[in-house]
Amino acid sequence: MTLTWTLTICTYNRPHFLVETLRYALNQTRRPTEIVVVDASDDWEDHRDQMLEEFAAEWETVTLVYVPADVRSLTFQRNQALRLATSDIVFSLDDDIYLYPDAAEKVMAVYDADTDGEIAMVTGRFTDGPYQTSGKAKHVQAAEPVGRSKLREWFETQLTLDSHFVPYSKPVDTSPVPASVRHLNVAPSGLINGARTTFRRKFGIQEGWTEVLRYYAIHDDTDFSYRMSSHGRLVLAPDAGFFHADGADRKISRFRINTIRVRNLLALHVVHSPSCLRSAGRCIASFAKFALLYVVIDISRMRVSLPTARAYVYGILQTPVFLFWPFANFKRWYTDLQEKMFRGVY
Repeated sequence: MTLTWTLTICTYNRPHFLVETLRYALNQTRRPTEIVVVDASDDWEDHRDQMLEEFAAEWETVTLVYVPADVRSLTFQRNQALRLATSDIVFSLDDDIYLYPDAAEKVMAVYDADTDGEIAMVTGRFTDGPYQTSGKAKHVQAAEPVGRSKLREWFETQLTLDSHFVPYSKPVDTSPVPASVRHLNVAPSGLINGARTTFRRKFGIQEGWTEVLRYYAIHDDTDFSYRMSSHGRLVLAPDAGFFHADGADRKISRFRINTIRVRNLLALHVVHSPSCLRSAGRCIASFAKFALLYVVIDISRMRVSLPTARAYVYGILQTPVFLFWPFANFKRWYTDLQEKMFRGVY
């Protein structure tokens, strides 16, 4: 049986990126069966009509499901899109991710070979630039780092996606990949960035994105991929190229964004951890490590107020409140707090 894949996209007031993301997706050597777009824009119908007109010929063979968001929130929109998807595999991408022409083919080859269903998620490689839609497609290789000191390399190993996330129980399995896919160019992966997420839909439906993160959903992707790792392996297909156009205009202070980061992580532990006591110890230890690391980084970058380090110290002080306070309704309390953080009043 040939596996099929659905592209799901959540968007908000960015049709100029969405149209290019769809163009690259529809240009795949292994095309999607359907595309699901959940649009939080007020004028979502205009955006839908634009996509219908732009790719009119494509919708004869690829199903387009274009709906308004039930809730204007990334986690809610991703879950809404997932419920609408019908294929075996879901590519849940940001609205500014441009796929290389054979990216889906490379990713789907891994799922095809994994006949025992040991792999839950496959991710690809971020590239420095998109391929050109006219002429011969050419992969853009990332430049090799030059002149990095051993100290800088050590710092970078401490600041990975996996390092910033504190697991609720056992760590992600990064042992050698299953035998069924070893003939392919694949490698074990740690936690997966949400901009390049693909997964088996049956597992995604069971887990979903944690909707306690309604505003500025930092850690939603690491949380999702961590919980997905309980169903199977996370692997990297480096030949699958993903370009992140990254058109978001984020104007938010470093202290505020990192305060949101540590609070979101604590909230996720409240929701998912089997032991608040163990989580408290793990989170405090992690925040203390990052507070020390970011003292050095903040100073080296002339950030004299130490905004990042202060946010992690703030996280240490808040840990007992999040994990041990007897909230009547934690989700409602944290949603209210997130709204205040979103508006800059916290």
